Amino acid sequence: MKCTTAYRLNLAENTGEADILFQARVLAFALTTWTKHASAIAGYVKFCSNREMHIFESTPSTVNLYLLHLAQCGATFGKAESFLHALSFVNRFFLMPILTEDQSVLDTKKFIEKACKHVQNKKSPFGSAEVRAMFDALLLKYKKLEFIPLPEFRTFCMAVVQHKSFCRFSDISKIKLSDIIFHADYFKLHIKESKTDQAGRGTFAFVSKSKHGFLDTHMLLCVYLHRMGLDNHKEDV
Repeated sequence: MKCTTAYRLNLAENTGEADILFQARVLAFALTTWTKHASAIAGYVKFCSNREMHIFESTPSTVNLYLLHLAQCGATFGKAESFLHALSFVNRFFLMPILTEDQSVLDTKKFIEKACKHVQNKKSPFGSAEVRAMFDALLLKYKKLEFIPLPEFRTFCMAVVQHKSFCRFSDISKIKLSDIIFHADYFKLHIKESKTDQAGRGTFAFVSKSKHGFLDTHMLLCVYLHRMGLDNHKEDV
């Protein structure tokens, strides 16, 4: 406590009130925020410097020119958006005119949205090819289906049933034995609640029988229930 007080007194003696207020404003934002914005605006600072211009001297025309420069260089639209967000932050922090709200900048942003590349962070699909690759890998490692350890067999079975029934993992993971209705040609899965069923009314998913032996999801689920000893017990699946 004494060290903290001494530091504040020393700071007050050697620093002006305006500097103290500025430091307080800086510390109001997390380091990650400053790092992110600094990275996004670094290219623009260099762009202005090459034109013998300070970033605080920039105008909407300068911003427009830089946006067009990004598009010509093959930058993604996400990078342009990050730059505009960072510039808006800097303008607001230093109480400057918000250049990103200028109509000409908004028009340029709309134009380069068509010219820039768009990157979407989508997960790779989990399809039939991936299911077959998993099955082949397990057979290569353990030779026979019955030799696959239960934890790995359970994970594989859940992944296949999730894929074939078009369910989310969060739905499949909550299913109990009492939620599975067996038929000779298909399984009926009772999904009591899901992300898209906020009211909790429940819905059903189906796993149909096909003609692919142990690659048949219906057969796989039968083998799983048998190996887990759940044929006549109401336990979690």
